[in-house]
Amino acid sequence: MSISKNTYLKFSFTILLVLSFVFSFAQDKSKDIRTINNKKYYVHKVEKGQSLYAISKLYATDVNVIIAENDGAKDGLKTGQELKIPVEVAAVAPVKPVVVPLVSQDVDTTKYVYHRVAKKETIYSICKQYGISDKQLEQFNPGIASGLKPEQMLIVGDKKNKRESKLASITNFNSTNTAVIQDTSISKPREKKSSYKIGLILPFKLTESELLDPSVLVQSKANFPQIQSLAVDFLMGFNKALDSLKSSDCKIETFVYDIDDKDSVKLESLCKTEEFKALDLIFGPVYPSGFKTVSGYAKNYSIPLVSPFTQQNKILYRNNLSSKTNPSQYTLMEALADFCIDSCKSSSVIYVVNNGNIKEQQYVKAFKNYYNDRIKLLGFPIKDSVIEVKGLNGAKEKYVSGKKNIYVLLSNNQVYLADFITQLAVWSDKKEVVLAGWQNITTMDNIDQDYLNRLSYTFPSQNNITNLKTYTALIKSYQNEMSSDPGDAYYFMGFDIAQYYISNLKMHGPDFVAQLDKYPSEGNYLRFKFYRPDAATGFENKGVYIFRYKDFQLYRSQWR
Repeated sequence: MSISKNTYLKFSFTILLVLSFVFSFAQDKSKDIRTINNKKYYVHKVEKGQSLYAISKLYATDVNVIIAENDGAKDGLKTGQELKIPVEVAAVAPVKPVVVPLVSQDVDTTKYVYHRVAKKETIYSICKQYGISDKQLEQFNPGIASGLKPEQMLIVGDKKNKRESKLASITNFNSTNTAVIQDTSISKPREKKSSYKIGLILPFKLTESELLDPSVLVQSKANFPQIQSLAVDFLMGFNKALDSLKSSDCKIETFVYDIDDKDSVKLESLCKTEEFKALDLIFGPVYPSGFKTVSGYAKNYSIPLVSPFTQQNKILYRNNLSSKTNPSQYTLMEALADFCIDSCKSSSVIYVVNNGNIKEQQYVKAFKNYYNDRIKLLGFPIKDSVIEVKGLNGAKEKYVSGKKNIYVLLSNNQVYLADFITQLAVWSDKKEVVLAGWQNITTMDNIDQDYLNRLSYTFPSQNNITNLKTYTALIKSYQNEMSSDPGDAYYFMGFDIAQYYISNLKMHGPDFVAQLDKYPSEGNYLRFKFYRPDAATGFENKGVYIFRYKDFQLYRSQWR
């Protein structure tokens, strides 16, 4: 049974449109229906401030349908303008579910856990995978002794969430020795070898998860708990990458530890075990507090430590064998500034908007300082400095005709953003105006996507969110194993991170982590471009992408 129905399509512009807020929700469809060229249309009169997207949702039709029927609609709407909207929209054929043969058509998926038989799989291999005996499997599935068929569904357990069952099959959790062992020495640099031990510290919370009732989650339309989903999806992607990296000349053994960052006692106990000391590379924990605890021990044992999730750079302090793959907020801001300098400066005027919020002024100041220092370093004249403007009125006053005007708004205040973006989009009609800011604006419910499209909204992201074709095989694999789509980004992150670190580990040995800046790489979902300020500090990933809206699509800039 599927608990979470989140899919990779949330990264596409189509889903961003679906998630956005409709400002004209209270408006009724037009009663003016006309027949034009033997086809019936609603004739809709555009109201002040109304967007193309809002109109498309009112009539339950696609934005592109309205654009196709109305010349010039793509270039912006005017108050009082009449739009033709087809009364009858071609129906989309429903997707037929894949019917998979079951042992019995009467089984209850809320009660049992299933396994889809792959080619050449045996009763023995399935029993080993799920930790059950052949007698138990036969009790669940009478008649299987005569043979298994590919795609056949077998019951492999009861009263457990499928996600839990799959988790148990892919982790092979290692018990941690709680005996206290004194740290007496620091390991010497490790040489390249033919086998490695990899540790993953993730909060699966198995004990807590076992208490969940899948049927209750479904009835209440609730998802599997987020933190457990993060851990499961990351590990599944990680293991998928390990499968692709298998080779006869190098063995990778994984040790997965189910430890919550809040459980400092359990973390301390793990770090003092001989098993921990023997690890060649560690991923996790999730949060800064837990990572800091493990980092101290890992440094003493010369074990490289990777943070896949944390944005904070302070976790890298005084541990040159640590690294983090998630760029900080300031790194994203700097990438946006570099993009403006490298790609836009010669034909544009760059502004940074001060919205008056004291907490957010740190970003305004940081952006100005970084931008202006960079142009000085590059030898550009002082007139090219970024201009600070006060709110929307300041943005309008400083507008320069004949040039592209780029406004950088580094705010997270949804109320302020909705008002600023709406008014800027309406005012900017036939003006060369571009808005730039944080990625999360694109998923705020009260931000109209049509306005972002009008303003060619530009933002930095640590993830390659438009690389959908590359994800197809990964998603299909996940769907086959979980009967659902991967949620959020952690499945893809796990795959790319394992691909990057494990392939380099096999090729260069454990000490490659001390020279990560020498190994830039492009993954499917992540870009690896490491940097550190000094030899005593760990590496931060500065791999950032720049995206922009254009023609109701989301495009990745070719910058860098």
